[in-house]
Amino acid sequence: MDPATHSFDPEQAPRVVREVVCSPDPESGRPRAAWSTLSVAQGLAERYGVWAGSWTGSVGRTADAGTVIDDLEPGYGGDDLVFEARRYTRILLCWRAWLEELASLFSRFDCPPDAPEAERRQVRERGVGPVVALVVERTGAGEAWCGECATALAWFLETTGMPPDEAEDLADKAVDAAFESWIVPGVGAVSRVSAIIGEHTPRG
Repeated sequence: MDPATHSFDPEQAPRVVREVVCSPDPESGRPRAAWSTLSVAQGLAERYGVWAGSWTGSVGRTADAGTVIDDLEPGYGGDDLVFEARRYTRILLCWRAWLEELASLFSRFDCPPDAPEAERRQVRERGVGPVVALVVERTGAGEAWCGECATALAWFLETTGMPPDEAEDLADKAVDAAFESWIVPGVGAVSRVSAIIGEHTPRG
């Protein structure tokens, strides 16, 4: 998911997305956009890499959905492929911008590959607050914000050397223990998440 490992030209995105939207879905033979959102996401992932198809759970239909992308285009385009190309281009660009914003934040908490575990714990604890704050700012702490927060925290933990499965489990556990939908977390709740993550004993 690290944008630094995947080149991307935003000026070319409208053309690429248009091609994907209009390309035949492997299962149905219909244009991907007329078949399903998942088909479009898979097509984008084939063109750009896994990162480009990982936004499917982060697009909300309303401004207070608590997701990192608000899909506020009026109505549904259906078979209007021009409409769908514009819509999916916007989604892809918003998603890429979000990944770049997260990567920039993570870089402030650089953890050398050979750092001892005690140092890694300190880095993880320090990073929790800024990551949570950024997610809250982006999502407004709406209905689905906890899921977005857990995902962002898991990605952050991976940058400190934690295996992906372990990072995901720990982030889910910490968020479920302290955060709630529709509620901006207070200092105490954020501190609790930081403590859960900082006190975690690595597997194996």
